[in-house]
Amino acid sequence: MRIGPKYLLVAVLALACAWKAQAQEDVWTRVKEVNFPKQSLQASWQRIYKSPMLQDAVESEGKVALTQPDQVRWETLKPVQHLTVLDGTQRGRFRLPTEKDFKVSVLEGDQYTIQLEPVRRDLKQLVGQIALTVEKKTYKLLYVTILGVDGDWTQITFTNVVIK
Repeated sequence: MRIGPKYLLVAVLALACAWKAQAQEDVWTRVKEVNFPKQSLQASWQRIYKSPMLQDAVESEGKVALTQPDQVRWETLKPVQHLTVLDGTQRGRFRLPTEKDFKVSVLEGDQYTIQLEPVRRDLKQLVGQIALTVEKKTYKLLYVTILGVDGDWTQITFTNVVIK
């Protein structure tokens, strides 16, 4: 089972739009400095997808490359090879999210959890919530959890991150 390009767009762009928190502006500033590329980002990823319709979770892995402002190469290597390339020229019914399309809240515990709840109707049909879990000391992104509207969820962990 693969997550479509719309989920990918929501996850990546939500991450890019996340720094509009009023009370935790210092956390947002540090997360942005540490995790967001000035020009490009390359990383490996591991994804776990769980659905009420499936008995077991589905695991996959691959690579991602981002180039500012809006180019994405998302490559799935296992279990099935698949490539999605977004070069910023795609047009259609799906409008790219901006920070005003999410209600943002920051929770503090052993780590920071930045919760993004969609407020735009078409986004609400795709995802229930996106949670970015960030290491407290270094502000590095540990993983992204996407909660679907039908009880499914996806967790994406990034490794070997190179930011330029």
